[in-house]
Amino acid sequence: MVVSMTDSKPNIAEFTVSELSAALKRTVEETYGYVRVRGEVSGYKGPHGSGHVYFRLKDENATIEAVIWKGVFGRMRL
Repeated sequence: MVVSMTDSKPNIAEFTVSELSAALKRTVEETYGYVRVRGEVSGYKGPHGSGHVYFRLKDENATIEAVIWKGVFGRMRL
């Protein structure tokens, strides 16, 4: 089934990107607190012109897009 971007459901809440991001952040922090993630680094791109570092963490079943902000990267010892 193909769903058009113009299809709408009047009872489905609409979120801005910022609202959804904040809600996901709260959910993860409240549910998991501090976490450690084990995976393989791939697609390393950095430091970017902005000073940020972009990469992916992956395992055999999933991939998470990741970023290390400029200020944090500058304090890291590699």
